[in-house]
Parts: sequence; structure tokens; C-alpha cells
Amino acid sequence: MRYAAPARTAVLEGGLQARPAALARFGHNVPLYDTLPYAAFGIPVGSAGAILLAYWLTFGAYGHAAFMVAISTVYFAVIIGTPWVLARLGEPMLRKRHGGHAAPALHDFLRGEIATRTGPMSGWSAMIQVTLIPVGLACTTIGICLAIVAAR
Repeated sequence: MRYAAPARTAVLEGGLQARPAALARFGHNVPLYDTLPYAAFGIPVGSAGAILLAYWLTFGAYGHAAFMVAISTVYFAVIIGTPWVLARLGEPMLRKRHGGHAAPALHDFLRGEIATRTGPMSGWSAMIQVTLIPVGLACTTIGICLAIVAAR
């Protein structure tokens, strides 16, 4: 949900108000969201897809290994599919809370902040926290698979 506070104004002697004062980069006028954009979920899903692709390309030629990768692919589909279905079921509620939008756009989210239990956090910090581990695991897995292929 977007929240916007009125701009700060400087009050001069006699009750006169000057034009709005300059705000800090992450001041109180920055939009505050209570949900992540869809891209925040797409990046970890893409990372998991890259891991599965690396496994299929590395181990798919061997029957016993291909069977295990196939089972992992089914688990991947269930793990990703369940939240996707639940998100689609809850989309009308999100649209009601966010004024017609299910989630903020990525560029708006990165310029704003997200409300957390311990206080607001910048959009960039939230995206880094959500995507760092999956992208790191994908890069590491691809590197290990390249090493296995090179060692054959």
C-alpha cells in the first residue's frame, strides 16, 4: 500500500510558510509499500530454473541421474506452483488494498521503501535480501556443473 506524507515546509516568523524544504534521499515522502513487486518473486524462480537447467544439461544423459533430476523438477513445479496459485487466488484482495494494483511496479518499488516489522527498509535493500541467496546458488551450481563437465 502506498503512503505519502505531505511535503515539509519551513515556518518563518509571523506564521509565513516558505516553499517545501529539500528532503533527504529516503525521507518521509518516499512511497511506503507493504508487498513486494512480482519481479521479486520472478528472480528466485528464474534462479531455480537455471539450477534445474544446469542439472539437466550435466546429468540428463545418464539414466539413473536423469530420474533423480526429474523428481527434482516435479518438486520444483510443486514448490513454485503452490504459491503461484495462492497468489492468483489472493489477487482481488491485493487489488482492493492497493487501489487497483496487485503489486507495485519494480521501478516504483526500488525508489520507495517497504514496511517491515522493524521499520521501513529501502526497496533496493529488500530486493538484495530476497534475490542474493537464489542468484548466488544458481551461479555456484552452474560453476560446479561446468567443473564436472570439464573433468569428464
